[in-house]
Amino acid sequence: MSWFDNIAEFIAAYRHVAYLLVFVMAFWESIPVIGFFVPGSTLIVGAAILVPAGALDLGPVLILAGVGAVAGDVVSFWMGRRYGRALLGWGPLARRQALVERAERFFRDHGGKAILIGRLTPPLRGILPAIGGMAGMGRRRFLVAAAIAALCWAPAYVLPGALIGASLQLAGEVTARLGALILLVLVFGYLLLLAARVMLFWGVPAGAVAMRRLLVWARAHNNIVGREIVALLDPNHREARALAPLAILLILGGWGFFVILEDVIAGAALVRADASIFNALQALRTPWGDMAMVAITEMGDARVTVPVVIAGIAWLLWRRAWIDAAYLAAAVLIAQGVAAAIKIALHTPRPIPELYEGWSAFSFPSGHATVNAVVYGFLAVMTMRGNGPILRSAIAAACTLLVGLIALSRLYLGAHWFTDVAGGLGFGIAWVGLLGIAYVRHRPAGGLSRGLLPTVTGVLVVAGIVNIAFFHSRDLARYQPVPRAPTMTALEWIGGGWESLPSHRVDLGGEYEEPFTLQLVGSPGYLVETLGRAGWREPAAWNAIGAVAWLATGSGMEALPVLPKLHAGRAPRLMLNLLEEGGRTRLVLRLWDSSFRLKSGDESPPLWLATVTREDLRQPLGIVSLTVTEKDADAPRDVLARTIPALTRKRIDTPQGDAQWDGVLMLTAGGG
Repeated sequence: MSWFDNIAEFIAAYRHVAYLLVFVMAFWESIPVIGFFVPGSTLIVGAAILVPAGALDLGPVLILAGVGAVAGDVVSFWMGRRYGRALLGWGPLARRQALVERAERFFRDHGGKAILIGRLTPPLRGILPAIGGMAGMGRRRFLVAAAIAALCWAPAYVLPGALIGASLQLAGEVTARLGALILLVLVFGYLLLLAARVMLFWGVPAGAVAMRRLLVWARAHNNIVGREIVALLDPNHREARALAPLAILLILGGWGFFVILEDVIAGAALVRADASIFNALQALRTPWGDMAMVAITEMGDARVTVPVVIAGIAWLLWRRAWIDAAYLAAAVLIAQGVAAAIKIALHTPRPIPELYEGWSAFSFPSGHATVNAVVYGFLAVMTMRGNGPILRSAIAAACTLLVGLIALSRLYLGAHWFTDVAGGLGFGIAWVGLLGIAYVRHRPAGGLSRGLLPTVTGVLVVAGIVNIAFFHSRDLARYQPVPRAPTMTALEWIGGGWESLPSHRVDLGGEYEEPFTLQLVGSPGYLVETLGRAGWREPAAWNAIGAVAWLATGSGMEALPVLPKLHAGRAPRLMLNLLEEGGRTRLVLRLWDSSFRLKSGDESPPLWLATVTREDLRQPLGIVSLTVTEKDADAPRDVLARTIPALTRKRIDTPQGDAQWDGVLMLTAGGG
């Protein structure tokens, strides 16, 4: 069973939480101000995609989406009645007066029907109920309209998602993985667009305020630094406002890059998290997902970015904008040169070393992420000048989405670690901010964007289509996942090979957790049979009954499910628990595949890693039941040792993590 199969079962077991999220997302999407930033509809469609895979049931998703929508509309209606037009001055509503006026006009024209129609119109969904409350609409009339709107809205979003999921059943066992990948891309894309929106609507005003404060400080300090800041932030400059988002990009991008660079050099927890993220995304891979992600990564190839940059420079030279053309060329060449120098200096290996040769085989930072962030980021700076807010928003959103999806494709295909992509994006964003400040400060805004934008967009589309058409099959074969199962003999394993296996469970954040006090070669069935004779059993299932047990303080440990913790992005393949005397404590064994194999004649049995911990039952205030894992790793291991005969015992010299462990672990052989 793969990592995702375990996670799919975990999600299915936690379906009550998934149902709650469906309700919450539908609810919050209807609330003024908050509704602008909540991906409610996107997540509800994603949840519906998983319905045919059996992870969720269609009925509860439909009902909870509808009930959440009605509840959100009621709260929005109450806010409109309670706060009146003062509500329209909150947050982004104050800067979207055109939308507010449109909603008010729409409500005046359609009355109660506006609640129904507006529920199906995303820009109006989060504000029309509040407008109805401000206008004094009757409560009963509103509730009837909101209920009818929810009855139409929930199926309109849930059923298409379920239909997509049902069509994916043709792919057999890949359905759940592909559905999860689609959901990941939808959520990731939404977050990227949300980031662009926050930058435009909140970042620019906040940056302008910070710049004014910095300017006041600089004028009070007549030194070299103060004079340079005054010259840079001169409010009489007609584009001083454009410097705010660029300064934010410089600060955030630079800070992110140097933090990640420090972790990469020091081998900190973030670097250990790379393997978890890599394994998690590799478990989502499907043939259809590979085709889509290879096509996206091809949009970021040099075969596309080089023609785009050449076309942009050629257009600028044709318009005799010599300095602008030099800025664009310098942006790309310097970014590429610095990224290559860092790669060569650090020699960080890629997740799949065979993908590239020469200095390109080094991983940090990602060249795709760096160059694409710089190319399209700086082109956005050049083309946004002199345009209206709608076009500027569209350019920022398109640039963010394109660069973000290219970065995600590099992670999905295993071409880079997470730190590579994050570091590349950080450096690229910082460089765009720094060079953009100089460009905006010294180059007047002309009419170049009117021709530059369609030129580079057209070349991007044409070059991308040509690249995909001619190289997609070759690249698809190149990025095919390669199964890796390092092997060793029994003598090598006992003689020292055991030290090459992880000593601790590593969580998604890269932190060391419980130690692996057991290494097993053979079949997990051996543990089930051997430990079963000593009273070890599979824990309670994650279902409705198991969920209720956490709220029933009269229940003992036997009724509480066991949390399937992750190691390096993988869920355990086996979990067993042993109830101890009194029913207030239990021992929990979790087993993971180490990916190593033991060479034994014609067979290659797997090597397994296991943690054994003791959990205590806590019932604070007599309201809920909780389990707390003890830090002592020695006593649970010794209990296990009395049941399982060990081939040998080994000791690690310097145990890591917070667990109280003497460093001793057991090597055991089970059935084949």
